[in-house]
Amino acid sequence: MPKALIADDHALIRSGLREMLEACAPGMPVLEVENLPQVVDCLSRDPEIGLVLLDLVIPGARGLEGLDLLRQHFPAVAVVVVSADETPALIRRALAAGAAGYLPKSTRTEVMAGALRLVLAGGVYVPPSIIDGEEEPAPERPALDPKTLGLTDRQGEIFVLLGEGLSNRAIGGRLGLAEQTVKNQVSQTLRRLGVASRIEAAVLARRYRQV
Repeated sequence: MPKALIADDHALIRSGLREMLEACAPGMPVLEVENLPQVVDCLSRDPEIGLVLLDLVIPGARGLEGLDLLRQHFPAVAVVVVSADETPALIRRALAAGAAGYLPKSTRTEVMAGALRLVLAGGVYVPPSIIDGEEEPAPERPALDPKTLGLTDRQGEIFVLLGEGLSNRAIGGRLGLAEQTVKNQVSQTLRRLGVASRIEAAVLARRYRQV
């Protein structure tokens, strides 16, 4: 089982996140640090760390600099931002920069736990506020017809499941497909949609009200 690393300069926050991780993934080793240099040091020394819960304003980091640094040097590690800043533009930028999720610190405990389970399963957590809290109301869209997007029926099914933030393995379980087959289909679906990432596809899928 991979290890998790909590990076926050408030001991109370670290304690709460630790309890949540231990409940979501019993037996998962959890490490704690207080600043960005310690994060880099831990990741450099311990290749078994697979998940980082990162506060954007820990000492040594400013804005998204810490996230960008971790994504650049440790691309295999899933980084979930846990922040008091709920600015929609910042959340979108963090997700676009490769965060595996963004958890506002005001998120209810049960929602946060579910989000962490999703990320641990290989998915990406997109806060509902980013989908539903548009500055201008998005027009209602008709039920999704995959062909209107240039998708095959199978790609349409995968598109909808991407909107749920499911991992390739979870999608394969839903559709009865091998994980490698799903991976290939996801790549083709992203190309057909003209998007660069699963996150963009998830946002688009949710706007079609299919999840």
